[in-house]
Amino acid sequence: MRFIPVAFGLMATTSVMANPVNVQSVTVQLANDQSGANANVDIPADGNPRSVQALWGKTSVSTNGVVSASSAQLNKFQQTTHCQITQHPNVNAELDAQRTWTQLDHGKVVQLNQASIVCKD
Repeated sequence: MRFIPVAFGLMATTSVMANPVNVQSVTVQLANDQSGANANVDIPADGNPRSVQALWGKTSVSTNGVVSASSAQLNKFQQTTHCQITQHPNVNAELDAQRTWTQLDHGKVVQLNQASIVCKD
């Protein structure tokens, strides 16, 4: 009878260990091609939207607390990675293994205070 509780305990431990949560991260660079400033940020590739302002707000692409950039580049990624930066009405930039660099708004420097980024593998 002691075997049953031990067996259940081992099964529970094994099932927890066999299913670890492994969220990959990707590295995205924002650049202000006018000033030359750029900054890389690691972003979890979990499909959740994140504030560009929160991620890059304390980097060299931020001036007086406002993130400004003209392009984005995917620097560390998987072949299945897809990232999208959006800010209505003019920014809808997509990055993936085939498109690792993009302009945000036809090369114009854009203040990204309302922008979000979503990355997933």
